[in-house]
Amino acid sequence: MQISSIYDSSPGQWNSRLAGLLEFLREYGEQRITLRACRMLARLTPEQLAEPGVSLLVATVRGQSGRQLAGVSFVSGYGKEACLVAVHPLYRNRHTGTALLSGQLERLGRLECNVATDNTASLKMCFNSGLAAVALKSGPTGKPTLLLRSPQSRGSVEIYPQEGELLCQNPS
Repeated sequence: MQISSIYDSSPGQWNSRLAGLLEFLREYGEQRITLRACRMLARLTPEQLAEPGVSLLVATVRGQSGRQLAGVSFVSGYGKEACLVAVHPLYRNRHTGTALLSGQLERLGRLECNVATDNTASLKMCFNSGLAAVALKSGPTGKPTLLLRSPQSRGSVEIYPQEGELLCQNPS
């Protein structure tokens, strides 16, 4: 399996490739990818791929007729705007999603995403990639959703007490 970045300067090639990726997401995204993330990907331009915090990665495998798509991952705003991963069923449970998410983390340096608590496969992928749950909130469909972040993320500074540390110091 090969993980690679997608970027094309030719508008014809770009539109064709993007249409193929969107079709892949519709077919293999298990209807778990948010409409907002899909729309952001659909409107993506090659110029936006040069912006900080934006990345489009694909996992491909060698097949009888050349390289075949096994997975897709798109991140915008370091994951605050969009973070999606979809893997073809033949390549699930082979760490394909983990490799894509780890590739995004390596490429971007930090990452965050939201995953519904009932989506155990995606949660496992995120935890295997090194992300940690930092908050529980209500997702776009009202489901309980975990906010996961890379440990080195410093987007918002949150200070948690360490074990044995006093919760209230000098209350006067």
